Amino acid sequence: MRAREMLAQYRALGTSPAWLRHALPNAVTVLALFVGLTGLTFAAADNIAAAIFCTVFAAILDACDGRVARAAGTSSKFGAELDSLSDVVCFGAVPAFTLYRWGLWEYGGIGWLACLLLAGACALRLARFNVASLDPARPLWMGQFFVGVPAPAGAFLAHVPIFAAYGGLLDGG
Repeated sequence: MRAREMLAQYRALGTSPAWLRHALPNAVTVLALFVGLTGLTFAAADNIAAAIFCTVFAAILDACDGRVARAAGTSSKFGAELDSLSDVVCFGAVPAFTLYRWGLWEYGGIGWLACLLLAGACALRLARFNVASLDPARPLWMGQFFVGVPAPAGAFLAHVPIFAAYGGLLDGG
């Protein structure tokens, strides 16, 4: 079934119970959270490729949950907050821990501090975004643009050293 057909079927849920229309976007967000947590277990087992795959899959789910909510007309503050909590795990904690297990552990406390800074920066950016969205004095045009690096893009950037190492770009050749 194509994505447009699935979206049309979901829009047709307008006649279904309201809880179902509200539950589906949040279920997608929680699924992304579960995928992120699974990525942590892969990183802990030194399966770096699987941990990165989980981050990529979580990013795909993250791109879908808001679209599903808007298509159903069920966007909510609850969903936005849940999305931010999931993003901190999937695009803050998982990439940080993946980097640590990949090689930053070799640098001891400095490596761990770098990971903490990555996860903390992700959390701070999302908290700032959430608070700014509540500001009634915020110009309307600001809602059309990202402020800072979006969390999934930050996770991708954090993984660049791993991609470079697997691509042979860090071996001096």
